[in-house]
Amino acid sequence: MLLSNENFRDAVLLEFGFLENDFRLKNTSSEHESEQFMVCYKSATVQVIVEGINWGENARVAVGSCIGFQNFDLYDLVKAKTGEYPTQSIASFSQIAQLPLLAMLLKEHGEQVLNGDFTIFPSITEIVKARVASFDDGIERIVI
Repeated sequence: MLLSNENFRDAVLLEFGFLENDFRLKNTSSEHESEQFMVCYKSATVQVIVEGINWGENARVAVGSCIGFQNFDLYDLVKAKTGEYPTQSIASFSQIAQLPLLAMLLKEHGEQVLNGDFTIFPSITEIVKARVASFDDGIERIVI
């Protein structure tokens, strides 16, 4: 089911309101059409992006610093913190239904990063590199 950008944005604001309340990040989202399925939160040091992907099928959370935003996937952050990717698959849920689960993962595993401590970033970088290497078929890919 394809959703309107208002429904997506409203759901993100509801589920990720803790970023504003608990971590003092501000919603800096643009109303520009190219970003209609993206909500961006920023502080002086941290950036979090919640975006609708796969033509309305899935949602994604990315974290990074405000300087040279790393665009690290929340799942890679969870793996860096716990040693494993989350066991509960959210792929079978609708895009809107995925948001509370992603918010829960960010609350559970992202406090360090949300408070501006990026010491885990080298570990996340290694996880991303290993994943890219695992499906390297000779085609050069850009890793963000």
